Amino acid sequence: MQPSPARPSTPEAPSDEALVRAWTDGDAAAFDVLFQRHRRRAYGYALRMLRRPELADEVSTDTFCRILEGRWKPTGRFRGFLFTVLHRRCLEVLRRQSTWQRVKLRLLPPPEPVAVDDALVGAGEEARVRRALDALDPDQRSVLLLYYAQELSTREVGEVLGCTPQQVRSKLSYARRKLRERLE
Repeated sequence: MQPSPARPSTPEAPSDEALVRAWTDGDAAAFDVLFQRHRRRAYGYALRMLRRPELADEVSTDTFCRILEGRWKPTGRFRGFLFTVLHRRCLEVLRRQSTWQRVKLRLLPPPEPVAVDDALVGAGEEARVRRALDALDPDQRSVLLLYYAQELSTREVGEVLGCTPQQVRSKLSYARRKLRERLE
């Protein structure tokens, strides 16, 4: 499955690059258009990475705040940069959670098991794929989400993850194989 090309600009909908130029020239409304255009996808990516709606909302909003505060130099594509910042913020939160989990395991007694009706936990194929995707490690999950869900090119995924397009293709291959194994 190949990602669809970026949404073309029309007279009613300027390109991201045109909006960035307007924003850097002082048009605050241009940033609002960028925010409205990308906020749902940013939230969706953060939610799939972090698996908690409140954290996803916090991280996606913080990402836009960091960009708005001027931590972005207008080079390259805005969407690629947005997901680079978002991905790094997600990894920071995951590292923080991992540290807290290790502390909890040592300090708190284990929780009592809760009986759950398996029929309620995953009706349908989509739920099965989501569970398999959630079971992947964050690196594997992120490359799949960036490429398929966010429809970034291998070059853009490489910019987000800090690797070459060839490495992205390799990571995609490995992540797809791991996902298939979990679905079998």
